[in-house]
Parts: sequence; C-alpha cells; structure tokens
Amino acid sequence: MSISSRSAQPALHEVIFVIPSCPVCHSHSVQRCHYGKRIGGAVGTVAGALSGAAGSAKGAVEGARVGAAVFSIAGPAATASGAVLGAISGGLVGCVAGIRLGTVLDEELLCHYRCNDCSHHF
Repeated sequence: MSISSRSAQPALHEVIFVIPSCPVCHSHSVQRCHYGKRIGGAVGTVAGALSGAAGSAKGAVEGARVGAAVFSIAGPAATASGAVLGAISGGLVGCVAGIRLGTVLDEELLCHYRCNDCSHHF
C-alpha cells in the first residue's frame, strides 16, 4: 500500500482534539461549564446527609438502649457516633448519585461551554 493511497481517517492510536470556538466572537478561549454536575453534587450531598442522619438516628437510639443496658457510658456516644456515620455515608451516596444525574443533565439539556471573552454560553 503506498502512502498516497492512505485514507484520511486517523488510525486507532491517534487522538484528535477539537478545540471549540465561540459562535459569536470566534474565540478559542472557552471552558466547559458543568453546572448540572456541580448543582447535582451539592443537592445530592445535602439530601443524602440529612436522610442518612435521620435514618441512622433511629438505629442509633436502639443501639444506645442496648449500649445503656450493657455499659452506662456508651449510650450517648453510640447515638452521636451512629448519627455522624450515617450522615457521612448518606452524604457520600447522595453526592455520587447527584453527580451522575448532573452529568446526564449537562450532556443532554444544559449548555456545554462558556466563552471567556464574550461570556456567551453554547
């Protein structure tokens, strides 16, 4: 196969980066927005932490009753640590779910880029 008969398509090991340009001012100084990802992560973290703390508080109260029967000091510590661990784990799960949902919103619904020169979203 000669060099002149090669196709114009890139090989599998080649990567082509396309730098988007602003449709208004034609500037190449653009950045990705990720608005849905940021908002989804924040809302998911707060919602997950609140539901995790509320759900684990019920379990922590029952654990405190058992702990109070066995050790008189473990009751308040078990309640507090159970609620904190539930809030942390709930916040983590909520954050991951919110980021995944926000990524889908970014790709399907919201604008992908913002021009740094004229602040146009496209």
